[in-house]
Amino acid sequence: MNSRCLDEEQLISLYYDEDEAAACREHIRECPACQQAFAEVCSELAEIDLPVPDGGHRAVAEALKLIGRQQPAADRDEIMTLEEVADWLKVGSHALAGMLHQLPHFIVAGQIRFNRRLLENHLFNRRSEAENKAPDQPRQRLKVVGGRAA
Repeated sequence: MNSRCLDEEQLISLYYDEDEAAACREHIRECPACQQAFAEVCSELAEIDLPVPDGGHRAVAEALKLIGRQQPAADRDEIMTLEEVADWLKVGSHALAGMLHQLPHFIVAGQIRFNRRLLENHLFNRRSEAENKAPDQPRQRLKVVGGRAA
């Protein structure tokens, strides 16, 4: 190792492929001592930087909530697009567009947007209204004529 050899900070920058490491890359190609030091740094950092297993979006969100880095979903007002609401409700975006007159929404610069909290409240209230209706009310029967409901 000579005075031109890379220090530990430079080797770490090289490991993480930072922009300032271009000169370090040139030096390490020619210096066997730095190549050996870089290999050692790489093995140490690889042990530290073990990949976290993918537990899915829900698992990550729950973990972040537990450690307090994320607000609970109930405390935030999230603005959603038509496509996001369709995915969330698991319906097609065309079907959702046909239901707009029944859902709370607003338009910004010609784009349809939904407030998630307001939409959740609206859907919950509609469900509770349906549950409160008398169960003995007869359902409307459709008369089938020629394979079509009349």
